[in-house]
Amino acid sequence: MVNLNLNTTTSNRMSPLMESILNRYVLEANKTRRKYTKFGQRVDIPKGKAKTVAFDKLSPLPKATTPLTEGVTPKGAAINITRVKGEPEQFGNYVSYTDQLDFFANDPSPEVLKYAELLTENQLETFEHLDAMELASGLNVFYAGDAESRSELTDVLTVKDVRRAVTSLKRNKVQPADGTDYIAFIHPDVVYNIYNDEEWRQPHTYRDTKQLYDGEIGRLFGVRFIEDPDAYVFRGEPFADKYDELSVAKVDGNKIYIAETLETSDASAISNKPVWIDNRKYTIASAVAGENGEAYLTMSENLTGKMVVSDMKIYPGEGGLNGKPVYSTVIIGKNAFGTAGDKTAEIINKSLGSAGTSDPLNQRGTVGWKSYRFFKILEQTKMLRIESLANLA
Repeated sequence: MVNLNLNTTTSNRMSPLMESILNRYVLEANKTRRKYTKFGQRVDIPKGKAKTVAFDKLSPLPKATTPLTEGVTPKGAAINITRVKGEPEQFGNYVSYTDQLDFFANDPSPEVLKYAELLTENQLETFEHLDAMELASGLNVFYAGDAESRSELTDVLTVKDVRRAVTSLKRNKVQPADGTDYIAFIHPDVVYNIYNDEEWRQPHTYRDTKQLYDGEIGRLFGVRFIEDPDAYVFRGEPFADKYDELSVAKVDGNKIYIAETLETSDASAISNKPVWIDNRKYTIASAVAGENGEAYLTMSENLTGKMVVSDMKIYPGEGGLNGKPVYSTVIIGKNAFGTAGDKTAEIINKSLGSAGTSDPLNQRGTVGWKSYRFFKILEQTKMLRIESLANLA
């Protein structure tokens, strides 16, 4: 039988009466809080039609350098249209509650909006992570300093690196993402280093600070930088080829219980692996399989007194040179990528007994989110990625 991770009488549930309100809540969050999608080419997913979205690109016409001859109509130019197609994918997650919770909990629960926040945050974090992965898959890559590959990186991001990247975009006649400036998404660890550069301009030096985007930290050479904790970091191969990160549930001595489920094969695959936790490097001595909250990692050192606590993330420790994480700072121009699906997000509440004969005693209910998503790079030359290290010393 599938483990639904049921919430019991110690939890609170969401009232079905709030579903329509919370749907508006999650839709508004997708409209205003998705960092990347607001700078892409956006289309709606056509309901009731083929499961396909399409983006058309018109190639520039060749320069008309031949003078006109009086009375003679010249041959016109051909229009070249490149169409990028794709199928939106559907994602979702849910939490469960029991009939005893429904009976004993206050109704309406004062925690209703917390359910909405929890599920909406989960949907936003999921999509922001997937969007960041897509942007980090671009083929137009620069490396900080004099490195020519990821494995050779030894430098942090500098103003010189940004200047070189912007020059490349301008050389390719890439239009600014917002009509005035390019947009860069930069990880907080990288921000820590670039703040030390004397050429950096703080937001308070702008003539008009009213147009700052959420999270914007400064402007440099026609690029507005948005601090982004979701900016992709290359840390090595995923754990057991399935998890980019693991979540700390609790710590007991040298054991870390994780929120994810580990199969026996997964536990074997991640044993003896180096990892990063809160920018410190550790080693997994062994791992024990189990359901989420029951699986655990045995570390090579005792964690008592260490800054390793619940809700922290565990990342692979096999990124660049000497296993250091490699950070991606993505700079985009106009129409670099296409996106769709923002208007399809919804909160779904399945009340007790709605499962029919599979829940004959009306013991289980669920509430979750579901949404379509499409996000794809359209033109490689209209964006680039600068890879660098970060030094938090």
